[in-house]
Amino acid sequence: MNIVEKRRSMLINFTFYALLIAGYFLFMKFAFWLVAPFGVAFLIAMFLQKPVRAISKKTKIKKNIIAAVALILIIAILASLVVLVGYRIFVEFRGLGQYLMAKLNDLPNLIRTVEAWLIGHLEFLPDSVETTAVEAINDFADRLLLLVVEQKNTFGQTAASGIDLSALATPLGGLLSTAKQIPAFFAAVLISIIACFFLTCDYDNFTKMIKSAVSESHEASLVRTKKLFGDILGKMVKSYATIILITFCEVAIGLNVLKFIGVYDGGYIIAISIVTAFVDIFPVLGTGTVMVPWAIISFFSGNFGLGIGLLVLYATVTVIRQILEPKLVSMNVGMHPVITLMGMYLGVQLFGVMGIFTLPITFFLVKALNDEGIVHLWGRNKTKIS
Repeated sequence: MNIVEKRRSMLINFTFYALLIAGYFLFMKFAFWLVAPFGVAFLIAMFLQKPVRAISKKTKIKKNIIAAVALILIIAILASLVVLVGYRIFVEFRGLGQYLMAKLNDLPNLIRTVEAWLIGHLEFLPDSVETTAVEAINDFADRLLLLVVEQKNTFGQTAASGIDLSALATPLGGLLSTAKQIPAFFAAVLISIIACFFLTCDYDNFTKMIKSAVSESHEASLVRTKKLFGDILGKMVKSYATIILITFCEVAIGLNVLKFIGVYDGGYIIAISIVTAFVDIFPVLGTGTVMVPWAIISFFSGNFGLGIGLLVLYATVTVIRQILEPKLVSMNVGMHPVITLMGMYLGVQLFGVMGIFTLPITFFLVKALNDEGIVHLWGRNKTKIS
């Protein structure tokens, strides 16, 4: 192959991959939420097939009846959890929000405490350097305090006068936008439930229709792709759900122990545990995003027992996660953590919160498809379809 042919081949490959990436971007940006209800319905129907078939085989009851009963039970259980657990979580988070807003009144005292502590630890510096550092700290603290006082005065005047509603424009606009989306959300849920019912009851005929739309040479690749996607998604959900549950239990038990020994006198343990557990699944953030600032504030507030307890709890959660995560999150695709981190960062920047999950899953799937030889994007594949 001469240089011209190599360049032509490189240009064709580049154009092909660029079109694939552009198509993926346009789909995720503009069409993902349109097909999401049907995608969710298909995934639920796919995961229900194995237990439904097993029960139908043992009881000799028609699969359609078992599928309908199973779907009704799942909807009933989820609705009960949303009503019972959701209400409890809502009460906890509302109380936590009010508690944090009350704590903001102590912010000026905390700023002055930190300022005095920093200045007190600069005595070892030469006089000229110490003077410059002290002036810089004082200036920064004064500016920060001025900003806090201005914000508090603005909110206070707005609440007292009831005239200036400009500060509420953005929150009310966001609230109105969210309210407008509620009917669409319930419509999507209803469509997903109906589609899930039909797909679960008639899954075999639906998959046969999909297979008949492709050639025989691509049918095996389609089946293996579905199996790989199901395996990857199932392992990912199971692994991170387990990690979230373990972290939640650790934080809840730890805070209850701190409360029992008398160093923590606050409440809202369930809300704090939920926030910490979900923050912990992100590799950049982790438990320290909640625990470390909380411990530092406790030290500066004079609550050394709580600060030490939070640091011990943070160390315990971190050590346990480092031991369990490699065993739980076994994706079997050999994806480097940097690639996963890049996928999460690019996902949230391009597609919002859902991109944190969808783009890494896409990376995992593409890597698995390439390793299995279903697609040939890079490297030499060890396993190929015959």
